[in-house]
Amino acid sequence: MAGWRVDLLATAASDDPTSGLSRTVWELGRALAERGHSIRVLYPSDGRPAPPGPAGVEPVPVPLIGVSRRPFGRDIAIGRAASSMIRPDADVVVGNDEKAGAMRVPTSAGHRPTFGMFFHDVALHTFDTLRPLQPNGGVRQRVGNWFDRRALIRLESAALARADVVIVGSEANRALLSQYYGVPKERVALLPLGVPAPLDVGTREAARAALKVPADAPVVAFVGRTPERQGLDLALAAFRRVRVFFPGARLLVAGSSPPAEPGVNGLGIVDEPTKARVYRSADVFLFPARYEGFGLAPREAMRYGVATIVSSHVPLDGATAPGDVRVVADDDPGSYASELAELLADPATRREVGRRGQAYADTLSYEKMAERFEGLFAARPRPAVAG
Repeated sequence: MAGWRVDLLATAASDDPTSGLSRTVWELGRALAERGHSIRVLYPSDGRPAPPGPAGVEPVPVPLIGVSRRPFGRDIAIGRAASSMIRPDADVVVGNDEKAGAMRVPTSAGHRPTFGMFFHDVALHTFDTLRPLQPNGGVRQRVGNWFDRRALIRLESAALARADVVIVGSEANRALLSQYYGVPKERVALLPLGVPAPLDVGTREAARAALKVPADAPVVAFVGRTPERQGLDLALAAFRRVRVFFPGARLLVAGSSPPAEPGVNGLGIVDEPTKARVYRSADVFLFPARYEGFGLAPREAMRYGVATIVSSHVPLDGATAPGDVRVVADDDPGSYASELAELLADPATRREVGRRGQAYADTLSYEKMAERFEGLFAARPRPAVAG
């Protein structure tokens, strides 16, 4: 296959540890470059010099120009600025999230690139799910929510109207696009997100020593930067119940800072090696998310061979419960505590669930994602150019 010129839009720089979606874009770019494509990643710049991207990927900072106070004004400004920086001879351009709704794909000399819109989340569904969980701010908040929701509809509708290829990371999001926007399911392509390969941070004992965790303690892990969305409160409640029977147990929380309480180690936002040590240290990974578009953290844990418990809101296309992963059907902390206690008390079952989960997650490499990406765009005819 001849190499393509591909421009990808990311949400953050390559060295930003806070955005899982951004990391996926950069790593997809690396895997595509390894397959012979010319890759650039456009990302919103904070004004500092561009950090180096992965091997073979050219980072392109997008300046924040013309940011307004209108709803999603920053995203709109980034999308518009990125449009002016797309290569005139690009073969493929891929946007994501609300920024893509403001992007304009350039046409020059009878050439227009194929435009792909990747719905990591259906933002309108995320909005409708999470805004009601916020404290009631009265009339002003309700009016603000109404404007925000209207802006989201416009941006996502615009992206759908322009997209030659509509991409989702899960069957759940394919169904949501049909539900919210009436997009025929056959128009939506499935591209599971890649999952990073485990980092070599040494043995479990070495990882625990680095995190100051006793070598013989039962260890539960939670990784997530949006605790309300990802159910940190449920994880804490379940852990408290289980700790009655496992008094030396530890809960490692990476990405968030929970209140201090016995047995809970809050690590805050961590770098990749520290996160890898959390996974390597854990006996069980707990992720009781109330909403999750893809669920990168559970898949990362599974690639480390950690037995994993998730909510029914985490789309795990291709995984088979309860052998590969334990799925809890409700938001009762007792239900999570029951699954957690069973796995902590039964090492043989815990190892088997971890082994099967690892086999599943190993099929979701960035290299496999790049191969599937090629298949999606190679199968689409070149867009016509009005002349």
